[in-house]
Amino acid sequence: MKLFVALLAVGLPALAAAHSWIVCTDYLENNGWYWDAAKCRAWPRNAEQYNLRDRVFGEAGGTAGFVHRLDNHPELTPLCNDPRDDANSYQLPMAAYYLGQKVVLTHPTNNHASDPNCDISNKRGRADTENLMFVVDGDEDPCCIDSDKLIQIMDMGVSPYNHGDVQFSDEVLSTYPKVGFQNAPKFCEDPADAMGTYNFTIPMDMKPGRHTFVWKWIRVPSVNPFTTCWEADVFATKAERDAHYLATGRTTEDMWDFYEINTIVDGVIVDPVDPVDPVITG
Repeated sequence: MKLFVALLAVGLPALAAAHSWIVCTDYLENNGWYWDAAKCRAWPRNAEQYNLRDRVFGEAGGTAGFVHRLDNHPELTPLCNDPRDDANSYQLPMAAYYLGQKVVLTHPTNNHASDPNCDISNKRGRADTENLMFVVDGDEDPCCIDSDKLIQIMDMGVSPYNHGDVQFSDEVLSTYPKVGFQNAPKFCEDPADAMGTYNFTIPMDMKPGRHTFVWKWIRVPSVNPFTTCWEADVFATKAERDAHYLATGRTTEDMWDFYEINTIVDGVIVDPVDPVDPVITG
């Protein structure tokens, strides 16, 4: 029994460090380095209840119960952390997208990345197995991860990591931006709370209207999926979406790419640029 308890104690930190969740559902900076709540236009379900905006970035889900893993029987576990309740779940704003829009999502890394500059896993590499985006067909929450109401709209790829016979050079592992979960350029500065970003595109054939979106991440096949759910109003055109955002006091500036607007030399930003918008900068 003592041996079992000791082994369990050793294993718990690794398990705790593996979770994650989506913090922002419409972020204004693709491939960004540092989290800035002012650049977030929209949030997941019950973000205010879980204090996603004001907590330390990487502590929001783990300490407040927002993290959602499909434990035990993923095919039976409710897909979303909280039931859908549009009228009461969006004290922090709901997203609005338009067909063809590239949407940026943010998430904390929670010690889960492979970077040789701060390899905390003794060169084994942190795994990244699956990063998918779904939209729900219909107005009700799907029962579970294998519901036929879920429609996959994008595979966001997996990050490179060393495993078995698959070995990447240090240069590949430390080059950003990268696909998948581990797209967190400043991971080494703060492995627990560093910001990672994804982006996905709203399909041109999506029917305008309100939809539920679902993010799904699988770290390794032996660990059940993590999910985050949110609602968004999808408009046929940017002009319609912009009118909605203006009416709700939000900027119509769409995302910019950090690496396209900044000159970076040896990991240092030279002549930094931040798009000027009073709604963003306050």
